[in-house]
Amino acid sequence: MYHLSLVAFLSIFAWQPVSAGINTAKVVMDHNQKIKCLVHKNKALLGKIELLEQQQKISTGKIKELFNLITYQKSSAAIVKTTLRVREHDQKAKRIYTKARSLLVTDQYDQVINLFKQYLATYPNNNHTSDAHYWLAKEDFYNARNAFVAFQQQNPLHYKFSNSLFELAKVYIELNQQDKARGLLSAMLVKFPSHKAINRAKQLLSKVITPKPKLNKLTIN
Repeated sequence: MYHLSLVAFLSIFAWQPVSAGINTAKVVMDHNQKIKCLVHKNKALLGKIELLEQQQKISTGKIKELFNLITYQKSSAAIVKTTLRVREHDQKAKRIYTKARSLLVTDQYDQVINLFKQYLATYPNNNHTSDAHYWLAKEDFYNARNAFVAFQQQNPLHYKFSNSLFELAKVYIELNQQDKARGLLSAMLVKFPSHKAINRAKQLLSKVITPKPKLNKLTIN
């Protein structure tokens, strides 16, 4: 009887739920430990991602710097070529202009006119373009009127502007256009009273001033 009771008691104990023997505190501790481990791994992954992003930014910056350097080198090379080309262009222009001025001193007018025309046709916007227009107008009488008028319209502040008034006035006198000559000389006297050629301008003006008609004296009988 005793044995039967013991067997029955053991049977009842064996059929108890398994959960009755689980250590809940240990399970929770293990679970928390796993969570901490996952959090740590997650932080490590985030750190690696941030590091990769930073490295990517650095690489992108270096690529941009390299691209800018290549672009700058190309631009610098183009600038150097352009500068050399402009310098060579200016040197050629200066040689023609200087030669024309030197021939002007020796009164070789035909060559002077040809050189100035060549200069203006080849280098219309160079440093000495305005001067070339003036000297060409001064030496090429047949085209002087139009050349001087164009020079004055394009270069109202040029240091030779006052000279051009005097020279154009002489051209108008040769063309028998006295009124225009008087207008230019009068303007020169007003605007440039201290000009070195002012006395010559006054003398020339006195020659073209229309003399007043003499009144016949009436004879009173």
